[in-house]
Amino acid sequence: MAKEFSPTEMRGKRIGGCEIVDVIGAGGMGTVYLATQLALNKKVALKILDSKWAVEPKNVENFLREARLAAKLEDEHIVAIYDVGSDQGFHYIVMQLAKGETLKDRLRRGALELEEALAHIEGAAKGLAVAHSHNITHRDIKPANLMIGDDGIVKILDFGLAKLDRKEEGSDDTTQFVGSVAYMAPEQSEYLRIDARTDVYALGITAFQALTGVLPFRGENNWELLVRHHCEEPLAPSVVNSEVPLTMSRVVLKMIAKDPAQRYETIEDVLTDLKLIRRHQLPAAEAPWGKRPLNPAPVDLQATRCDEVYRRGLRQQRDAFRAGKPVKPLREIMLGQGVTFKKSGDPALMPSNFLEFEVGSRRQTLAQVVARDYKFDQEKIVFAERFELKPRSDRLLLNIKGRKTLSIGDVQRLFDLLETLPLRNKAVAVALPPDYTAQGQDIRWIVDAYNLLDKRGCAFSVIVGSMENHTTFINLGIDSHIKLELELERTVSIELEQLVAKGENLPGSMASELGAAGQLPGAEKLTPSARAMVTQISELISTGDLTEAARVWRRLVSEGVDRASLVKLKPLRHELFEKLLAEGKEAFDQDDFPTATDRFNLLIDLDPGRYEGHYYKGLLLKHEGKLEYAQAFLTQAILAAPDEAELFYHRAIVRSRVNDLDGALRDLDMALDHNPRLTQAYYNRAKLHKRMGHDDLSRHDLKLYEKLKKEQERAASGSSNESGERPPAAKPAEKKK
Repeated sequence: MAKEFSPTEMRGKRIGGCEIVDVIGAGGMGTVYLATQLALNKKVALKILDSKWAVEPKNVENFLREARLAAKLEDEHIVAIYDVGSDQGFHYIVMQLAKGETLKDRLRRGALELEEALAHIEGAAKGLAVAHSHNITHRDIKPANLMIGDDGIVKILDFGLAKLDRKEEGSDDTTQFVGSVAYMAPEQSEYLRIDARTDVYALGITAFQALTGVLPFRGENNWELLVRHHCEEPLAPSVVNSEVPLTMSRVVLKMIAKDPAQRYETIEDVLTDLKLIRRHQLPAAEAPWGKRPLNPAPVDLQATRCDEVYRRGLRQQRDAFRAGKPVKPLREIMLGQGVTFKKSGDPALMPSNFLEFEVGSRRQTLAQVVARDYKFDQEKIVFAERFELKPRSDRLLLNIKGRKTLSIGDVQRLFDLLETLPLRNKAVAVALPPDYTAQGQDIRWIVDAYNLLDKRGCAFSVIVGSMENHTTFINLGIDSHIKLELELERTVSIELEQLVAKGENLPGSMASELGAAGQLPGAEKLTPSARAMVTQISELISTGDLTEAARVWRRLVSEGVDRASLVKLKPLRHELFEKLLAEGKEAFDQDDFPTATDRFNLLIDLDPGRYEGHYYKGLLLKHEGKLEYAQAFLTQAILAAPDEAELFYHRAIVRSRVNDLDGALRDLDMALDHNPRLTQAYYNRAKLHKRMGHDDLSRHDLKLYEKLKKEQERAASGSSNESGERPPAAKPAEKKK
């Protein structure tokens, strides 16, 4: 055995091809040094077995076993082993140098935000999954053994307590337990089998602490901690930190269930639920609130000698084990030996009396809000800052507040609410504001919200306030199962149009040129931030980046610019609209439908009161065979421009394809009332009369069609409009499917 040296005296020594630079810390059975691996000139961590442990050959064997086990594990979440051996009487392991801070150090600054905690716990779970795939359990997972690297990646340290699964090892030794008591699973301190679920428990305790900043079980000594681990049900993390959603609480509580059979069966199952939460989905862990409240009573240990209770229970287990009899869990034995629970005057917390709303300046629980039937004298009812409840006669409306995409926490709190709401109306709708930008993860939470409510026998629909989001959801197929509604703020746009005098629009690019120069009339009275956006819009129009210009306009409107100021900015909006329309028409004529779709969506958002965006969008949808949506958009176009014959004509075509023959006939009649020289309308009305059995009317329309067609051929005007009339500003060529 080597002579004993202090950590300071070890500096400069060369062991196992490494030169020691400094002390990093002590852990397990050894001291860890910062060292330089001489052959590669690389900084490493050098772990050396302390001399007081090295006197026993078994300790040396266990120490080196750590290296042999960990060396099998190759994963970014596990510290890599480079070398192992003995040199000059020192027993060493050369490891990857993990730079950063431990989770224990990070927690000194307080609890983690949900997304940060998820990232670290998921990283540790990934590392454990690799270890468990090699039948290795760590047995000492805790914040001090999780290193958060400078790159944000978590690495598991110290497999010094690692143990082969007994199925592999063939040992029946269940009397020995090791680990840190604050994070120790019950089976680690009793005569019961240890397996991978032991690590699940320890990671669950770590997750509880990461989310709340405190441990679920605390005691004056280790004996008291042991009794609490065995007998006491923890508070839900949400009770300790209200920022933790109930869905996350139930994942943690399942991880730290007393009975291993009630925990996640594998660490992969834990990973699945963590990934579901991170992906804005509902975790699979069932809500336990039907079996226990959020705040179960703690054990009363004031008059209990915890060391004696524990030892008596352990002896009883040992005797049963040696006699070959079934071994009862210590929690059952301890409760039979006088461990009792405190009586509290506090009410049992359930989700209905735990979830809180802001009602005006007051806070009310869900139970209180429901008791008043959501009626609070015009005061807003807001949940978790992002959701405003508005009861309707036919359904309960949840308005999402703000344009920012829902965060992981927002989505999970929405699930908390939807799982708890009493569903009197049997219908719930979630409304996205016009300036909300839908992302891929929105599809996932919408689908899970639908499934959640469907299981509760409740209808679910989504209301979108922008054409861009509507198209996003349709393209992703969400409308195949979930009712999708489009509500555009059309009335405001029409009112603005009525305030604008004729001739106010400026010719050509004058509006954007004036705006870029800061000279657009009316802009001088805007706030500095609004003026900056007007300048940005003008410059984007000048450079041809019309898509971004339209999105900045949307932000300008959402800033709360008053109506009179928006009226004065109408020339700029008009110029942007016309240029977007020209780009969209060109793309449509060239069959570049993705670009055309984008431009027409922007037109609808930019000015829902004009018909062109709705009209072209309807034609695109007709071309794609989405006839119900095509009819809806053509109807919007007709509402905006009820005198345009072409709009009625195209809606008639759509209606005929969905076998709404009466509706199609009415539309063709309206088209010909507005323009009696719309030649193709006579032809299609003749076909429609034929389908309906009106042979005389069919022959009459065919004669009119032939007559007008000959007149047009003689006129040879060269117009792209077969009727001879001047087409509306947005009339495209008919696309054949």
